[in-house]
Amino acid sequence: MPNPDANRWNKRYLSECDFWSELNPSQLLIDYTHLLPSYGVALDAACGLGRNGLYLATQGLSVIYLDISEIALSHLMQRLKEMGLQPSVAVYDFSNLWLPTHYFDVIINFRFLDRNSFPVYRRSLKPGGILFFETFLKNNDDSPNPDYYLDLGELLREFKQFEVLYSEEKKITKIGENTQKWIAQLVARKPD
Repeated sequence: MPNPDANRWNKRYLSECDFWSELNPSQLLIDYTHLLPSYGVALDAACGLGRNGLYLATQGLSVIYLDISEIALSHLMQRLKEMGLQPSVAVYDFSNLWLPTHYFDVIINFRFLDRNSFPVYRRSLKPGGILFFETFLKNNDDSPNPDYYLDLGELLREFKQFEVLYSEEKKITKIGENTQKWIAQLVARKPD
């Protein structure tokens, strides 16, 4: 039986691929590039067209790209080949996430939320590994499905054992829209 999330995202990428492929990497990632190791393995979780993972690859990291949309990953594989980078992509449903223990030097999670990923990310980062996390917050204006929105302070609570290098909850203009959304951002290092 087809996955409804996969169908929804495949349809969206079919109609919006050009828009998404032209986006720059997240400013959060750019601002904290100095924290990245010069080599190692990174995970781009729910990567879409891979704009943030591609940025990590240009910084010397080997990136594993996971997403539920085969359409997005197909476009990403083509782009990786054009850039001369080894494609390491997989269609993956994060509702049943499993990742190896102490494997990743960097994990990035942008604009995606599945709370089951929190303990998996904590376990899968190597000691000293860096987590970049940014996604939407609940607010009174527009939280149609609370499962996809963080509570205030939730990221800090979930990663309280980590060394917090940056954390903020703020309003931004949503990509491709003229609407304001609340987001939570976290950059944190797993203790040694």
